[in-house]
Order: sequence, then C-alpha cells, then structure tokens
Amino acid sequence: MRFTLALLVGKLLAKLGGLLGKATNLPGQVALKICPDLMARIRFNGKVLAVTGSNGKTTTANLVAHILTQNGYSVAGNAKGSNLTGGVATTLLCASDLHGRARQDFIVLEVDERYSRLIFRWFSPDYLLVTNLFRDQLTRNGNVDVIVDKLHQAIGPDVQLVLNSCDPISGDLSPHNSRVYYGLAKTPLSTDESPNLTHDARVCPRCLGRMQYSYYHYNHIGQYRCPSCGYQSPKPQYLATDFDPATGDFAVGGQRVHTSYPSLFHVLNITGAIALCCSVGLPLDRAAAAASTFTVSKERLETFAVGDRQATMILSKNQNPVSFDQSISYLLERDCPGGKTAIILVNNINHTGHKDTTWLYDISFERLVGQVEQVVCTGPRALDLAVRLQVAGLRPDQVRIQPEVRQLAPVVADTTGDLFILTEIYDAHSILEVICP
Repeated sequence: MRFTLALLVGKLLAKLGGLLGKATNLPGQVALKICPDLMARIRFNGKVLAVTGSNGKTTTANLVAHILTQNGYSVAGNAKGSNLTGGVATTLLCASDLHGRARQDFIVLEVDERYSRLIFRWFSPDYLLVTNLFRDQLTRNGNVDVIVDKLHQAIGPDVQLVLNSCDPISGDLSPHNSRVYYGLAKTPLSTDESPNLTHDARVCPRCLGRMQYSYYHYNHIGQYRCPSCGYQSPKPQYLATDFDPATGDFAVGGQRVHTSYPSLFHVLNITGAIALCCSVGLPLDRAAAAASTFTVSKERLETFAVGDRQATMILSKNQNPVSFDQSISYLLERDCPGGKTAIILVNNINHTGHKDTTWLYDISFERLVGQVEQVVCTGPRALDLAVRLQVAGLRPDQVRIQPEVRQLAPVVADTTGDLFILTEIYDAHSILEVICP
C-alpha cells in the first residue's frame, strides 16, 4: 500500500513539477519519505545502465541514451543530471507504472559517485561506466581516495564494469568484477608532460611507487606504467584512434565517428558511451553512427554572436579544477586571428559559503599567459580570481575586474577578440542576460 501511494504521489508531483520546470528531486524525496525502500521494489524489464565519475557523467549518460534511442530501443533516464538519491528515485518512479514495473528496454542513470553506495544499496545496475576520478569539490568529497572507497562499497560482485584505460585510478576499481576497457590513442594534442597542475596519479594506486607516463591527454589521463609493481594501462577493447582536432573526426574499431566538440575529454566520453552500448549487444557500426549524430547540450557548450564578435560559453563543474582545465584547453585550441578575451565567473557558494578559494590554485591558469588579450573577472569571487591570475603570470593590465555581473556589458565592450565565457552551470544564465540582452 505504501509503495503504491509513494508511486502515485511521486508521479503527481513530477507531473506538476514538469509544468513548472522543476520535476527532478522533490518527487523522489517525497516518495522516499512515504516508502523508504521504493527503489528496491521497482522491477525492471530491461537492463539498468549507470554512469558515474568525477567529470563527464551527464554528457556520457545522455550519449548512451541517445545511441540506444537512435537504434530503436525504449530508454528512460535522468537526462537533466539529477544524480543524487532523490533524483534517481524520481527517474525510477516516473519510468515505472503503478505496479512498480519499468518496462523500458534500458534505464540509463547518471549517479553521483559519492552517493553511489547509498543508491546502489537498494538495487544494483547491470552495467556501470566510470568516466574518470579526480579531486572534485574537496570540501564536500574529500580526496579522491575517499571516492574510490565509496565506489568499492557501491559496486556489487555481479556488476559489469566499463572503465577508462587511460585513468590509473578508476581503471583499477573492483578488480574481481567483469570489465571492458575503452581508451584513446596518442593524438596531436597529447603531450609528453602533463600541462596541468592537478595530477592525482603521480604515484601508483596499487603500490604507491612513482608512476611513469608515455604521454598525457590531460591531467593524469594518458598511457601509464608503474615500474615498481608493473601496473600499467590495460589494453582497451574499444580504442579511439586517428583523432583529428581540426575536423572532430576519429575512429573506434575502424568505424568513423564525428563530434562537433573536438576535445580529448569529449572523445573519451564518446568512446566510453560506445563501449557501454556495444557491451549490451549493439553492433559497433550502429553505435558509432548514432554517436556521430549527438550534439552536446547548450547547457554545456554554446557558440553565439555578440555584435560582430563570436562568443563561446563553456560550462565547468563548480569547484572542479580538472573541469575548468578542460574549458581552458578548449579556448587554447581554437584558432582566433583577432585574438581572444576570456570572461571568467567563479561562484563557489555551493558547499563552502563563499569561503574556500584554494581550488583556484589547482586550475592551470598559467596556460593563459601569452594566449589571451585580456581576462575579465566577474562574480562574487572576482577579486580572488584576479589575484590567482596575477600569480599565474598575467599582467595587471590584462586583468579586468567587475564583480557585479549586471555591470559587465561595458567592460566586455572595451575588450578585443573572440569571447570565451568560462563559468559553471548555475551562473551561465546571468551572464547571457547581460551580454546578450
């Protein structure tokens, strides 16, 4: 009785919330108050596919859902990224009927890595894709070792893993579970030394010996080997090769794939999604073809005009240095004959109450030196950001400061070159309202 009531109330709240544009967490939270074991009672006709990791899980989960949908399968999932307990509960109750039966071919769930053990205590996914593991929101999550421990607790013995062969941390999860690996071969953008300050795998996760790298894609993602214990990059069953940054073309298993977001980070996301879809039985050629039709959400990457200038908004994960590093990489890899101006808004109100700014010193702002004409700092942490940029080596005359976003327009108008807006999802709209009224 409680289960049926929870489903009914949750569905009504989700319907009402959908009309208001707010239907992600609350329905599941209320339903769990009525029936705490709601997620354990739902029965699945198809497979449950979960995606977790520090970065890229929203896009990768949406990629998986897109590939499967394009190939004729019925799919339900939390496409908006509501990946905590309430959001996952909302997804499951909306996917099921009033008897608690989810009849879709696949349920694709993005799951927060820290909450994974709290979610998977009620049900176990058939497959789990882990994109990567980095330091992320340290005041909330602690060091990456804490997340590794939580994932070890969350992953059941029968879960089939899809892991990133370029990541020595996530690639070593739950060694007794069945697994497939995906990876990315050396590319024109790969480097002999890591270009980033954040490097969470300088020592081997198994023996703590000094790790060696043949090349890096970014941060600690690359081809690695520990000379002390022999732990090394596993051979991936799904390997992205022949990546052309100029066109966005690459190949997986001989099948051509194209992306309009040509970054090493996103190529790995795509390859992981293809690997997961092939693991559940989809032919590689059909998975690659569908992946090539996927467009990154405008909530993550958007290009538009500001007068006669081109502007690109690249959204990062709040308090996540690696995510901001990837936004900087995207800026640096673009060819802009007229120069570049970066607009950066940092607002770390979430989890820290505007107090902690140490994570700014893990972002490789040094790479902007000599590559941008100016940087405009805005938002509640504009002054802290300006200090960090000057520590990185930018000249004081290159750093413009306007803490009030509403007064940003004249400052931006006084800059030159193409615009690159680097911020996180919660503040993107406030900048767009000012720059594109």
